[in-house]
Amino acid sequence: MHVTSETVKAMLREAGMDLMGIADAKTLIMASPEKPALELMPTAKSVIVMGVAHSLGAVCSPDIMLWTRNKMQTSRVLDETSEKLGRFLERQGFLSLPVSADKPVEIHKRDPATGKKLPQTRVLGHLSHKHAAVSCGLGEIGRSNLLLTPEFGPHQRLCAVITEAELKPDPPKDLKLCRACDRCVNACPSGALKGKGYSVDPCFNYWTYGFDRSNPDRLSSWPGFVKMLAKHMRKRDVVVEMGQTLITDVDHCIECMRACPVGEQWKAIRPTRMPVQVSGGTVLE
Repeated sequence: MHVTSETVKAMLREAGMDLMGIADAKTLIMASPEKPALELMPTAKSVIVMGVAHSLGAVCSPDIMLWTRNKMQTSRVLDETSEKLGRFLERQGFLSLPVSADKPVEIHKRDPATGKKLPQTRVLGHLSHKHAAVSCGLGEIGRSNLLLTPEFGPHQRLCAVITEAELKPDPPKDLKLCRACDRCVNACPSGALKGKGYSVDPCFNYWTYGFDRSNPDRLSSWPGFVKMLAKHMRKRDVVVEMGQTLITDVDHCIECMRACPVGEQWKAIRPTRMPVQVSGGTVLE
């Protein structure tokens, strides 16, 4: 079978993918720190990007655990499809590497670019799927630091296959989807989007644990942090909650996603009002 961009995309459509594109492995738009596809496969020619839309019902649901379940299911669909595509390409004679939609990830206590100690441990994917998606014209990175696509806005999950197959790449597009409406900025409970850019540490603390304060970096910050932690523990069993977070990857916040108005496919069914989203067991004050 002759492998072309068209045959690969036809396979992905048949597998139920909602989004697909192909980027040149040598000219990928880079995240920071840079994670080139050629570091994972020096002989790579192409990066095949695929995406599955989240359930808008899960995004809008009152319990964020329902969203987490949908996120996990989309990851499974993507990983299964990428594994099948990778095996197909290798049967055709092209070394191929599926890069998971989710875990595993690299864990860093020091900045890979500078070697400086980070305020808190950070995780990095082996390849930035959203930058790969931008490279092949699927979308753009919005003010929320999320990939926005014309079809689904911020509501999709991505996966990729790096391959030696030389496929016709799709060009990047100047989509102008994010109009700086500040809805995501105003919706963010952690302040991660205030100022000019995106601050990963407050976002990570709130998204992962529901903490509205970052880990103390000086002695004067400890009283406020302990007070926040005590308040949190009165509402939640922190030990059980952290275990559930580590094992099943439960999230605590997707407010920037819920607030974003981008996404043509969802306009007809997007609710005009959404209930406050909480994680099961949270006591609203």
